[in-house]
Amino acid sequence: MAPTDTTFDFPVMASTVRAQFISGVQQSQKFALDAAQAMSKTTSAMPMPELPTIPGLPGIPSLEEATKFTFDFATELLNTQRDFALEMARLFTVKA
Repeated sequence: MAPTDTTFDFPVMASTVRAQFISGVQQSQKFALDAAQAMSKTTSAMPMPELPTIPGLPGIPSLEEATKFTFDFATELLNTQRDFALEMARLFTVKA
């Protein structure tokens, strides 16, 4: 059996897998948004009670504000972890 001369181009494969994964996530997000929109139209006619206020506590942030805060925090945490991981990789990289 003769050896095959195949090469493995990791960056191209990784980019392809990444693009396919992101596309799949975006498609499922669209399905979820469509379902939520349909449900919202159905339930919008239902009466919604007011949330009680608690004296001495500030108002509860809106769902949009809470979502932005949470994702800003997660982004900051992920960036910090990325910087840490890159520094660790630099420490363990064999210098030629």
